[in-house]
Amino acid sequence: MLGKIVCGCWLALLGSGLAAEQLSINPATPTPLDLVRLRYTHVGCTNADSVTVAQSANRITVQADRVFLPDCGTINGYFEDFTLGRLPAGEYDAELIVNPPHGTLGPSVLIGPVHFTVAALPPPGSLHPHENYGDMWWNPQESGWALNVFQSGDKLIAVWAVYDAAGDATWYALLSGSWFRDASNALHYAGTVYRTTGPYWGGAYDPAATTITAVGTADFLPTSTSHAQFSYTIQGITGSKAIERFRF
Repeated sequence: MLGKIVCGCWLALLGSGLAAEQLSINPATPTPLDLVRLRYTHVGCTNADSVTVAQSANRITVQADRVFLPDCGTINGYFEDFTLGRLPAGEYDAELIVNPPHGTLGPSVLIGPVHFTVAALPPPGSLHPHENYGDMWWNPQESGWALNVFQSGDKLIAVWAVYDAAGDATWYALLSGSWFRDASNALHYAGTVYRTTGPYWGGAYDPAATTITAVGTADFLPTSTSHAQFSYTIQGITGSKAIERFRF
């Protein structure tokens, strides 16, 4: 009897939720540099430990088991992302198979497919990167600070986690920048650096305590896929750091 009740709820959930379920690709217009994810917007929840991804030619199939959790997917616009990986340029179709919760009866449901295109890499000499520099960067001889780079296609932000003159943790964020080539044809990313402050994390959130202030400029110059030069003028101090990807 319990199995029939659970199965009945499962079927009812499918019937009420399918119309609102949808798939999309994140980012919407990926390049071979981007980590492509299949976004599933729905009511409900799947088990992250059950996810499998298979590819046959240019068709990618994701499978996941649905689970019953009372607070999962109850808010408008809830979504889950499934990682497809970095893909060569080309045309692809991605689909999602949602299986019934473990130990219950019910059908597996096919959602999709959704079609998407992975654009080709930019031509040599363009003002676009040919590598994804998203990583934690540091100087092994100066342990204690790090430059965290986040990149999607040719969009990049960097957060420099350091300590100020009083020894307090400080973040400087390179948020608005652009790629350019210097006289030697080397590709740089440069822009404005901001300092951010916010309320104490252990207390009540106070939006009035959040500030963002322009404090200088910075330049990220990749010299190889795993080495770079980070130059800056921040709050009147100019300097340059040789950095490399942090090796875990």
